[in-house]
Amino acid sequence: MANKVVFGLENVHVGTYTVDSSTGDVTLGTPMHIAGAVNMSLESDSEESVFWADNVKFYTTYSDNGMTGELEMAMFPDAFKTQFLNYVEISNGGLAQVKGQQNRDVYIAFEAAGDAEHRRCILYNVALGAITREYATTTETKEPQTATLPFTVSGDNATGIVRAEYPQTAAGYATLFTNPPVPSLQTT
Repeated sequence: MANKVVFGLENVHVGTYTVDSSTGDVTLGTPMHIAGAVNMSLESDSEESVFWADNVKFYTTYSDNGMTGELEMAMFPDAFKTQFLNYVEISNGGLAQVKGQQNRDVYIAFEAAGDAEHRRCILYNVALGAITREYATTTETKEPQTATLPFTVSGDNATGIVRAEYPQTAAGYATLFTNPPVPSLQTT
């Protein structure tokens, strides 16, 4: 039975996405689980092209340029910041964000619950932005503050795959968080 609704976000994993410049082969690094998923937004990055003729929209098409989104977490762990973002350990034991360093290209895998089944998804060739975080005073009740990370999903250049989704019956479902598949199209 297929889902009628989707809710919940869990099991967020991130790993490096590397393309060999000479062969074009993709390598996916070991995934890192990040606990504390709060919200993920995904929006298609498409642009409408319109050709006018005979005083009407004669032809309309959309270009698909991947996706943009934001990942909201309870917090991003230090290991995530040093492995994927431009953070470095400094001499006095602190962790510093250094401007001008390049973030790693990554993939993001996650799970979304539904009324009938959980689905697992993977986003390929993702560029990460900088973490935004708010700090607020404590009042009568303690309200946790979250951290948000903007990202852009370019997708795999060779296959064009931006996002893959796996129902529980798919072969790739069980290993998505341990040994994610490189993007590949089915050959006929």
